[in-house]
Amino acid sequence: MATFDGQRFRSLPIEKGQIQNEAVNAVLYGRANDLWIGTDGRGVLHQTAQGLVNISEQAGRYNERIRMFYTDSAGVLWIATQNGVERFAKDRLEAITGTGMISGDITTSFAEDGSDGMFFVTSTGLYHWQDGVAVRYPLQTDHTDLPVAVYRDPQQRLWVGTMKHVFQLMSVPAGSQGNHKPPTFTQALRANVDSPVTVLLGDAKGNLWIGTRHRGLWRLSSGELSHWGTQEGLADESIRSMFFDDEQNLWIGMLDGGLSRWREGPLAPFGEPEGLHATYAANVLADSRGDLWLGTWGKGLFRRHHGQLQPLNLPGMPLATPIRALAEDLKGHMWIGTWFDGVYRYDGHTFRHYLLGTESPGNAVSVILPDKHGGLWVGTYTGLFYFAAGEPDPKQRIELLNSQLVTCLMEDKDGSILAGSTSGLYRIRNNQSTPVPGFPAEHVLSLFLDSKGYAWASTKTGRLIAIFPWGVSQIPANSGLQEYLVNTAVEDKDGHLWLGTSRGIVRVSVAEMHAAVDRGQSSISTVILGKADGMRSSECSGPSSPASTRTADGTLWFATAKGFVHTTENAEKLGKTNPVVKITGWSLSNDISTADVAVPRGRIELEAGQPDLLILFNARYLANPDAVAYRYRLTGYDRDWTNTRGHSARYRRLPPGNYRFEVQARFNGEEWTSAIASQEIRQSPYFYQSWYTYLVLSLVIAGAVVFLFHRRVQTIKGRIGIVLEERNRIARECHDTLMAGFAAISWQLEATSKKLEDSMPEHSAAAQSFELARSMVSHCQAEARRIIWDLRDMEDVTNALSLALRRTLVTNDTQNMIETSLEVEGDEPPLTPACVHHLLCIGQEAYFNAVRHAAASRIMIHLKYEGDALNLSIRDNGCGIQDSKSTGPRHGHFGMAVMEERARKLGGILKIQSHAGEGTEVMVRVAFSSMSMNAHARQPAIKVNGL
Repeated sequence: MATFDGQRFRSLPIEKGQIQNEAVNAVLYGRANDLWIGTDGRGVLHQTAQGLVNISEQAGRYNERIRMFYTDSAGVLWIATQNGVERFAKDRLEAITGTGMISGDITTSFAEDGSDGMFFVTSTGLYHWQDGVAVRYPLQTDHTDLPVAVYRDPQQRLWVGTMKHVFQLMSVPAGSQGNHKPPTFTQALRANVDSPVTVLLGDAKGNLWIGTRHRGLWRLSSGELSHWGTQEGLADESIRSMFFDDEQNLWIGMLDGGLSRWREGPLAPFGEPEGLHATYAANVLADSRGDLWLGTWGKGLFRRHHGQLQPLNLPGMPLATPIRALAEDLKGHMWIGTWFDGVYRYDGHTFRHYLLGTESPGNAVSVILPDKHGGLWVGTYTGLFYFAAGEPDPKQRIELLNSQLVTCLMEDKDGSILAGSTSGLYRIRNNQSTPVPGFPAEHVLSLFLDSKGYAWASTKTGRLIAIFPWGVSQIPANSGLQEYLVNTAVEDKDGHLWLGTSRGIVRVSVAEMHAAVDRGQSSISTVILGKADGMRSSECSGPSSPASTRTADGTLWFATAKGFVHTTENAEKLGKTNPVVKITGWSLSNDISTADVAVPRGRIELEAGQPDLLILFNARYLANPDAVAYRYRLTGYDRDWTNTRGHSARYRRLPPGNYRFEVQARFNGEEWTSAIASQEIRQSPYFYQSWYTYLVLSLVIAGAVVFLFHRRVQTIKGRIGIVLEERNRIARECHDTLMAGFAAISWQLEATSKKLEDSMPEHSAAAQSFELARSMVSHCQAEARRIIWDLRDMEDVTNALSLALRRTLVTNDTQNMIETSLEVEGDEPPLTPACVHHLLCIGQEAYFNAVRHAAASRIMIHLKYEGDALNLSIRDNGCGIQDSKSTGPRHGHFGMAVMEERARKLGGILKIQSHAGEGTEVMVRVAFSSMSMNAHARQPAIKVNGL
């Protein structure tokens, strides 16, 4: 067996491991998506999703030859074999005996009678089966006219084919024959085909198609019989089988001619087989009276009048006269241009002949144009003539474009005449011709005017150019409209231009062509029609004019190299339906010709490192597969759609992950509006690409980071321990040496002071200098104590100022004698250690000054946090600073300069308010922004805990 997707045949093995050239005589799709296969030696094979079963051999029937299958309305399978007729019902195979064998020439064997009975044909005659009994049914024919085919069509009519004829069986109503008798039928002869009938087939329109052994194909339609044989295009007149697909294409299997297809396409040919005895069509014109004029090249002129084709003889000219041009004027007169014998006018009754005076075997009338003013333009191989009176007169003519071959003429919407020649395009106004500005000096093939008033010209180089009063505009090269040689064009009623080209008829949208020249739109949708759509030749005629026309009913006619062709009712359906695309299979091969294709069932699972993935899809539009375009994408991988005319998509080395393959189909020239078919795909990763590998790796990295951080912390702690040990050593040394020395100096100064009090005036220079020395020593002792205390402080450095102040108060021995309070107001933000240190030193200095010099009984520390600054206040209730001694250092105010320096380093302001007998208040205000800038400017040398 083989499958066919509209473009290629693909071998379909019946069973793996078996020979591939096994003969198959019958194939039938079951109702459960199963397949019945009739072989030529292995009997009936039943293929399901579970596998292949040999029905014949299971029933003990070996080496059977199957001829045909049929499934009746009850689901019973009827089988025609070389041993006779069999039925397969309820998983049981039974034979109908006594009816004879079925030869290989019988291919249409079964037909239901409409009353639960069955007609079938064997080599011995026609039989009727009812309730398990088969009775031979006699036909009213002689003994040589044996029945060879029986068929029930979609309209439920019964047909019997014989060796020469086709009969219809019509059932007699049950009321006239009793209730318990089998049905009876009357016979009526419907067709005489003069050859044994091989196959009968009915279509949706009620036609009966008759295949014969020696006389080709017949069609019985409303009592009329039509015939097709080799003369009408069939490759062989021995018809073996026929089949209508879902699109109503008729597939015809022949004895020697292979497989052919018959379809009602959008185009229908009109030539010698249809009664026009002319091979090469020249021109075609529909006149205002409803007649169709057909000019040929070598067979003269024809007119189709009221559906009848009439040859018209030009007076004085042979029947083989080449017709070069056709036109109709405002009076309804027809003008006919000949090769070298001038022009003729036909007024509906008679012909009149006109000579131009330039007739010769090398000259011809190439084009005729009657204008809207009643004038007549005649183009020839040697120039253009204008007759203002509308009738050729050598004495009253205007000659233009001398020595040029005029190829086409058109009247523009402004009344000017456009004339195309082999050397360019000209515009004629007031009997003066000028080249169209911007138009290339090329051979002009055709001119046409669309319904929106745009004038178009095509050239021999494949250009399509819009012509305006101010210049020209060419269709962009990237518009999708290929470089066709447009010989003619005609517009339909739906806004489409049909271009007759050398490679078929191309349908384009007028609106898209306007967008291309007006706005540079780079996409013009096209529908290309050719031989597959009804043309005998895809080449539309070029030299003669007009080569296309539109009749009053909207039918479009074209002249081709093999007769004429016209649109059918199916042409209006172009674009009205959407092809439905399906994903038909997938393979891991990169060669479609050798791919082992699998049908997708669920998600496609790809192993790790799979190099290739081939996905097959098809819209199964068998009428004209080339008319279907596809686009696909792999979401999660592709950024955009990929357009193709093929039926496959190939991907190589997909990264691990989940994807969705999407594919969509459309007819050429239409929008992407059809349903999208999709398929889920998963590419498995290598073990080192899996999520659990990444998890384990992340845990290992996190463990290593924690370990290294712990080691770092231990190292920093060790370094800080060394630093602290060194600080403690320095503190001990300072305590044992410097502090002892300061104490000794202080004692000595105290003793010396007592001795000098009696002998020296209190305000003498020596006394004041001595008092200053005592104050300096006292201040140095205080600073040394604070430095030693800082060096021996083992607590972690904090960024909370309130906590540092509390530590200072707790460790101070004077707190038991002086009432001390600390109040914090507002939300306390963290400060840098350097800022805390400076503010703490200011607070300590102010606190110790109050203790040593103010004789205070209460000290109040107030720390207030505002939105952008902090305020630190140290207030006591001591004696205050005496104005007269405010500048002297004796009373402990030597450290004010240090406090001011620390506040200035922080970018803050230090204020001191004091009144005699009322106490002293030291206030410092520092903005947070100032502390931040100073902190960035001075980084500590050793970071806390290494951070």
